[in-house]
Amino acid sequence: MFDRSGFRGWWIVGVAFATQAVSIGCSIGTFSLFIKSIVEEFGTSYAEVNAGIAVMTVMMTGAGPIVGPMLDRRSIRGVMLIGAGLCSSSLLLLSFSSELWQLGLLFGVSLAVGVAMLGPLASATVVAKWFESKRGRALGIANMGAPAGPFFFAPLAGWLIDAVGWRSTLQVYAGLSLLVMPLIALVIRNQPSDLGQVPDGGTGSTLPMPPHQGSSDRPGPADAMGLVRDRNFWAIALAIGIVFGVGTGWNAQIVPFASDLGIEARSAALAVGLTAGVAILGTLLFGTLADTVSHRGLLWSLIAAQIVAFAAFRTLPSPTVFYALLSFFALAAGGFLPVYASLVARTFGPASFGRVMGTAGLVMLPFGFAAPIVAGALRDAAGSYTSAFSVFIVSFAVSAAVLLLVRLPVGARRE
Repeated sequence: MFDRSGFRGWWIVGVAFATQAVSIGCSIGTFSLFIKSIVEEFGTSYAEVNAGIAVMTVMMTGAGPIVGPMLDRRSIRGVMLIGAGLCSSSLLLLSFSSELWQLGLLFGVSLAVGVAMLGPLASATVVAKWFESKRGRALGIANMGAPAGPFFFAPLAGWLIDAVGWRSTLQVYAGLSLLVMPLIALVIRNQPSDLGQVPDGGTGSTLPMPPHQGSSDRPGPADAMGLVRDRNFWAIALAIGIVFGVGTGWNAQIVPFASDLGIEARSAALAVGLTAGVAILGTLLFGTLADTVSHRGLLWSLIAAQIVAFAAFRTLPSPTVFYALLSFFALAAGGFLPVYASLVARTFGPASFGRVMGTAGLVMLPFGFAAPIVAGALRDAAGSYTSAFSVFIVSFAVSAAVLLLVRLPVGARRE
């Protein structure tokens, strides 16, 4: 057992990193590596296969309003353990699928729910409850797991798919998903007061404080109807929903776009890993900045960087320039989640964090569903991604404009 006299929060950050790495790395983060194999084996189109990631996005975000309140009120450890088991069993069954509808059901539904219970929503919720003044840094480190997963798993998957095929690769993923379960069982606890501790490892009374007292955080709406009436909720959810939707659409197209530029499959797999590796740095950098810099200003900077990258992608760059642009894009992409999570915690308070993040997923759902399908369909129709990149640029501009609607009360820390 762990020493109860030591602050558990940073151990929890480490486990949150691991669960994000496994849940994202074994699912949405490396999905594009499997597209070509599935298209060839099942005789389908890119648009139809991309519908799988659209369905997964719908289910993963659609599960949020159920999973989020569970994380606020129930055992986070229990929720995450169930999620890990669901991820592993779904991946194993995927390896034996023989029909497209089976792929859609297992990947788009079962695995999606597992990721919702194990991945970023759960880990960000528990970290937000354990930290206050250092929350941005803690979220940044934990959320490094999301890009770290593809960074490690993409090269592995690229090698395994070539060596043993996509089905055996999924079986390896299923085994890896089980490895986080002992860590979750040993480390994860809902909040510092469960172990007689206080946020950030500070000193003071070990008795639970009333929500938000002694903190710069303000209480948020107590229920879903309160969120529906909250202007900031809608502005934040819509703006970030557009950003995440475009990111989902682009992640599914990296390997096909690299192929359009004449980059072979194994090198394209390395490109996915490169994207994830650079995103790790962006997650830590912008998560740390979120403790001291305007959240909205950081989000505008990240959006501007990705607009520049997509504008450059439209020129069909050389492979060398492609890798450079991919790195630039990934640095900004990595920063969105910790800044967004930090903004939610500061706006609505950590006690409501899971509910707000989960409910926001419903608002974001249409963007995540549409983006991969639209990008794939535009590519099928035009034979290139030029039109898709234009749509992505316009979408980002709309997101930046919506952020103008965010208005925090005087007592809340930083916009």
